[in-house]
Amino acid sequence: MSPSLDWRGVIVPLTTPFAEDESVDLEAFSRQIEWMLAEGVHGVVVGGSTGEGFALDEDEVLALTRRALEVVRGRVPVMTSIMADSTRAAVRRARRLAELPISGLQVAPPHYIFSPDDDGLLDFYRQIGAATPLPIVIYNVISWANVSPATAARIMAEVPSVQAVKQSDKDLGTFADLVLAVGPERVFGAIDGSLMSCYDLGVAGSIAAIASAAPGASVKLWEAVSSGRREDALALNRKLGLLWQQLASSNLPARVKAAQASQGLSSGLARSPMAQPRREVRDAIGAALAELL
Repeated sequence: MSPSLDWRGVIVPLTTPFAEDESVDLEAFSRQIEWMLAEGVHGVVVGGSTGEGFALDEDEVLALTRRALEVVRGRVPVMTSIMADSTRAAVRRARRLAELPISGLQVAPPHYIFSPDDDGLLDFYRQIGAATPLPIVIYNVISWANVSPATAARIMAEVPSVQAVKQSDKDLGTFADLVLAVGPERVFGAIDGSLMSCYDLGVAGSIAAIASAAPGASVKLWEAVSSGRREDALALNRKLGLLWQQLASSNLPARVKAAQASQGLSSGLARSPMAQPRREVRDAIGAALAELL
C-alpha cells in the first residue's frame, strides 16, 4: 500500500526557467522555489504543464526534481509530474522518480491525439501504480483524454496508490460530479478562474497555474475560504479571475513567467516553439497584478 497523500492547501506548479540557448536554468529555478516558499505555499509540483513538462526530457525532469528537493529541504512536500505518450515511457519515469524522496507523482493521461478508452486508462494507471510505491494524483488536463468522474472512481477503487485527482476541466458541474464520485478530500481544484467555487465544495486544495503567477494572493484566498471570511474571499477570487483572463491562452506557461518577471523574479524564457507574450500582453498582466497585490 502506498503512503497516504495527505496534502492540503495551495500546491503550486512551478515554471521551468530556460536560458537563451533553451537549457534549463537551475539557479533561476532555485530562486523561484524560495520565492514560492516565502509567499506561503503548501507544496510544489515539478514539471507539470505550467512547468512545460511536455517539453522536458527524462533527465531534465530528474534534475529539476533533485534541485527542488535540495532547495525545499523538507519544508513542504514536493511532487513531480509525468507527461508521457505511452504506458512504457510513463512507467520508466515513475521508476526513476521513485528513487528520490518525493511525496508523490502527478500523472497525466497520454496526450497524443488518439485517446485511450476507459479500460486503457485504467491499465495505464495500474501499471504505473505497480511500478512505484509513491502516491499518484490523476492529472486531468488532457481535454481529449479526460478521465471522467466515473472512470476516476473506478481507477481509485482498483489502484489503491491512485489517491487523488487534479481536475482542470473548466466545467464546474463535472467538478462537482467528481467530488461526489471520489470524495472532496481526494480532489484538487484547477479551475483557475474560480478556485473559490472549488474550495466551497470542501476539496483538499488546488494545484493551479494561477498560484504560480500570484502565489501570495492564492494562499490568501485559500485561507479566507477556510476561515469563513466570505467577503475577503469573494474580493480575492474576483481579482484572481481578472488576472486569469490575461493568463489563459495557448502560451500560458510563457504568460505565467511574464507575471513572475513583473514581480521581480528572473523567470527565464519558454521553450520553443512556445511564443513569448507580446508587450501589450505583458502590460495587461502587470496591470492585473497591480490590482491584486
